[in-house]
Amino acid sequence: MLDLGADDVLSEAAGDQAAIALKRAEKAARYRRQMRETVSRLGTERDNLQAAIDNLPSPIFFKDRQGIYSGCNVAFTRYIGLPADQVKGASVYDVAPEHLAKVYEEADEELMRKGGTQFYEAKVRYADGEERHVMFSKAVTRDHSTGEVNGLAGAMLDITDRKQLEEQLRRAADFDHLTGAFNRRKFFKTAGEVETEARETGAGLAVLVIDVDNFKGINDRHGHAVGDSALCHLVEQLDEHLSEGHFFARAGGEEFFVLLRDCDLDGAAAIAESIRRRIENSIFSESGVVLSYRVSIGVAALAADETVSSALMRADKALYKAKKVGRNRVFVA
Repeated sequence: MLDLGADDVLSEAAGDQAAIALKRAEKAARYRRQMRETVSRLGTERDNLQAAIDNLPSPIFFKDRQGIYSGCNVAFTRYIGLPADQVKGASVYDVAPEHLAKVYEEADEELMRKGGTQFYEAKVRYADGEERHVMFSKAVTRDHSTGEVNGLAGAMLDITDRKQLEEQLRRAADFDHLTGAFNRRKFFKTAGEVETEARETGAGLAVLVIDVDNFKGINDRHGHAVGDSALCHLVEQLDEHLSEGHFFARAGGEEFFVLLRDCDLDGAAAIAESIRRRIENSIFSESGVVLSYRVSIGVAALAADETVSSALMRADKALYKAKKVGRNRVFVA
């Protein structure tokens, strides 16, 4: 057989197999090299992305489909006061109090279910332990091959200063800046709501108009700081004395309005007299000066289909009569 050239045939077959094996080895080596290059490129891209988001001032975070943190930037770690290695792999319950974590969890689940983007306000425990107001902006991330949601990316914007300003504006709109009592605008807004409710239920309503006696004399003798303290003292007394459900406000100057729910004329007169006696028997101090003062009160109960404004006018006339006959009195309209 060898004489007939079989060795040539075997050599050619072995050579072909060797060539095939060599090509396979080269292909495998090329694949491994490409994989290393891809991994290196992805690692570089990841590092570049991390470096980029680490230089952003807004806290940024990433979560997987189960809501577990998969990454974040430096601003996020500084905001919540935890290092990155404690954030990655943690759940919201690991990085936040339970009452806040539950809010985040429910929001995450809704976003994962619906897809798209999500914006909402919530509180976040800051690194110093204070709970601050934050606007969350989040969007789902998707698997490139399947298109399925595989997590989310989010950013936080601290809006605590804005919230505090909103609260200040709300207080300015509803509260008297000196005494802390509700102001005239808030009184009539609430009175309108209570008036409508009383008409529907048939409950009685009554009003008081309270005025500090000889208030100008207090200011003239002792100064406006003492006069201001007298008004603040009156607000404290009303706040402590009036039952829940009753409502009062500073109407202006030394005058106050009181709205009494579920109250008839006799009941309103009794409340007014108890207020008058309480003020008469109380004292306050300001800058080392111990003082007392008196109040006069006009009372009116709302008649059928009468408005609070109309009843206040009648109570104001009763107050005028109380002042005219000597002050420190309660007069009923």
